[in-house]
Amino acid sequence: MEKIKKVVFSVAVVGLTLPTVVFAQFKNPLKSDLSSVAGFTEAFLKAAVFILFPIAVVFVVYSGFLFVAAQGNSEELAKAKRNFFWTIIGVALLLGAWALAVLIKGTIDPILGGA
Repeated sequence: MEKIKKVVFSVAVVGLTLPTVVFAQFKNPLKSDLSSVAGFTEAFLKAAVFILFPIAVVFVVYSGFLFVAAQGNSEELAKAKRNFFWTIIGVALLLGAWALAVLIKGTIDPILGGA
């Protein structure tokens, strides 16, 4: 059963990330205004979101696989719930940090004359 889990997880990872790599039009996320700390922070977090969001999707799929593989076992269900909970917390922190950086940059730029 453990070998089947590894194979299914590997196929899911390749199946979800390969189209992203092959068909995505990559733009340089750091090609924006890097002359200010706010601009650099926004560009850095945008690059982090661009890289880490597909990984987060893989973890959400993996936690769904854990729910299916638990088959009613309460310990395995608890593990799947914990995995899903922390995955969602990580995604929320990632997107929240980026949104906060964009908000701060949008507030500071007009004051400093960067807009």
